Amino acid sequence: MRLMDALSDFLYDKNYFINIFDNNIHIYRYLELKKLSSKEIILKMEGFTLNINGDNLFIRQMNKDEILINGQISNIGITYV
Repeated sequence: MRLMDALSDFLYDKNYFINIFDNNIHIYRYLELKKLSSKEIILKMEGFTLNINGDNLFIRQMNKDEILINGQISNIGITYV
């Protein structure tokens, strides 16, 4: 198990990361889901909130610190707290 932890720490050597693909966004190390609707999803991150706007937004997969959002993403914004 230590090898897997070391590999994970090496690959995810950031406080967070965000991957944007066609019609989906993958976010690693979010803290809290603040708002969920088909038009807007707001996630609390370390030091800021991530605002995702679009149409037909939905969560494809989710666990304690990782989330995959699908839909027609039109805008992604950051609000610093």
